[in-house]
Amino acid sequence: MKDFWKNEWKLFLEDLNSIKNMFLKIFGGKKDYLMLDSASTTEEVPQNDMLEETITPTVQYEPDAIDHKVTAYFGENLDELRQNVAGEKTQHQVLREYAQFFKPYNESQEMCNSAFRKYYDRHALKIATEELPIAQARIIQNNVDLFIKGQEVFGENGQFIDSRVDSIFEKVGIKEVEKAVNILHDNAEEGGVNTQGERLMAEVLTYMVDNGIKVDKTTDLMQPVKLVLEEKLNDVHTDLRNHDDWNDEYQALLSQERKYLYALNRIEQYETEQRISEFEQKISDEEKQVQEASINSAEEVVEQTV
Repeated sequence: MKDFWKNEWKLFLEDLNSIKNMFLKIFGGKKDYLMLDSASTTEEVPQNDMLEETITPTVQYEPDAIDHKVTAYFGENLDELRQNVAGEKTQHQVLREYAQFFKPYNESQEMCNSAFRKYYDRHALKIATEELPIAQARIIQNNVDLFIKGQEVFGENGQFIDSRVDSIFEKVGIKEVEKAVNILHDNAEEGGVNTQGERLMAEVLTYMVDNGIKVDKTTDLMQPVKLVLEEKLNDVHTDLRNHDDWNDEYQALLSQERKYLYALNRIEQYETEQRISEFEQKISDEEKQVQEASINSAEEVVEQTV
């Protein structure tokens, strides 16, 4: 009986609430209430968002020294680079790796900058996909003045890097170039970049291009490199014999002589070590052949005995 009256009371309250809502709807009260309810649930969200933006403002990216190199030598916009994706990296990250060890131009800045911009434009796709070796781009950029030497006659922004330089890189491979760099000069630089070795290698490459010295994959790169250094050393000795005054030019020639002699001595050391290695390998191969022959002969004796 108690449950019956409890249920009846619940139904009475529901009917009463229904009548109340009907009067509110007729006289507009419910409409105002719904608008108020709507405002309290939907307008508060953007207010909270605005509040959160005020409390936690967006952190602005501050370019560092490497970023300045990216903009200076590639001429790219950092904001766009940071949005563009290249594989698993952004274009910004890719170009930073290339520009990390770039050096400022000490001379002919406008000509160097123009020539390297053209070089970058020609290789932009390979650089974007990291197909062009970083060391190759670094050697080119750090030594642009060597690669465009004598191109002043082409006028403003007319300088370019000969495509035959790229051909040498492609034929011998970047690993052989890096090996040659480390043979030409010991690496005393921080960060693992042999700046002096790369400088001399760029000088050799320029001479090879200008004088039509060709390379191929089957020939050791050190052979034409040694030939170039010997020819350059002979030219220095000729110039020294024609100088009588102990002037700045004479001292510069002496510095070049020491540079080429040092590199040639290191090549000679490399060749000596290579011959020793080949001799040791030959001895090792002969010892193996003797051991194999002894084993085979012992097996034959055993077979005959059985």
